[in-house]
Amino acid sequence: MERGLVTVWAAQKPSRLKEFGTSAQLDKIKDEPIPVLFFGGGAVKLLSKAANDPNSPLCRDIGDIDLIASKKRGLDLYKLLLTLGELCGTRYYHFITLTDQRFNAMMVGKRYRIRAIDKILDDELTSGTLDIFIDGIDLRHKVDVRDALDDHVNFNYTIGPTNLVLAKCQYILDAPKSSYNDLKEYKLEYRILDYPPYRSDKLLVGIEEKDMKDVSAVLLDRDVGEEDGMVNTTVIRNVLQRDKKFALTFRLNIESLLRNESHFKEMGLAASSIETIFSRAKKLLDAVPIVDKKWSNPWWNEDVETPHIFGKVKQ
Repeated sequence: MERGLVTVWAAQKPSRLKEFGTSAQLDKIKDEPIPVLFFGGGAVKLLSKAANDPNSPLCRDIGDIDLIASKKRGLDLYKLLLTLGELCGTRYYHFITLTDQRFNAMMVGKRYRIRAIDKILDDELTSGTLDIFIDGIDLRHKVDVRDALDDHVNFNYTIGPTNLVLAKCQYILDAPKSSYNDLKEYKLEYRILDYPPYRSDKLLVGIEEKDMKDVSAVLLDRDVGEEDGMVNTTVIRNVLQRDKKFALTFRLNIESLLRNESHFKEMGLAASSIETIFSRAKKLLDAVPIVDKKWSNPWWNEDVETPHIFGKVKQ
């Protein structure tokens, strides 16, 4: 988070970095502010008190941070990150590998990947990945955040609670039905989505625990409605009305959250907090357009990296 906040600070006026030294890359960057926003777990930390309370089950450690920039300035942000270590010290050192170079070339300005130093312990260096998305979060579905980038100071330099909930609830994949026992062994049955029209030899798998925690943290600290600072139901309705496939995925993930009260109790979340989260989740569900079309095969974008399903350590 500290590294991300320094990045946002530097992006507001790149010429400030010249106070720390000179860089050939920095000279190529326009001095105008670079709109840059947090999304993912970093954004949740900036929008929710519960996500920062070490006594809350909704507080979690975040590994990599994710940033989003405008198409016009994405390359400038990429170049700025590559100068931070040279001007501000090893703590802010960023670099790219050959694999990253290939990835960035293939994405042709739609997304950038860069590495950062996470830890240096006993002369052993650990690096993490920082993804820079451009204009929107295009994973299983597309969440367009250009409006938020136009007003990038609002919501503590995040994409805002509404876009954040949309982005978190776009996740879906399918898995062989034979993987059910593995899901059960890893205590991940709560991720199975209920959608009978889908092909009978497959299971639909929704958001993982970290995303369920993040959505819940936002809903606990942000009401659902039309006022500033709320998770805006009108915006969600309008977005999903234009994209029925996204509407179905969003609905299935919110329904899954509401079915898993026992999972939240096992986390140790207070009954009053669960009641608040579920009440607001139901308001969200009421805003989701009904989708009449039935799909028996993937209706989401499959041309993206798919994380491992069984990433949770057995208990």
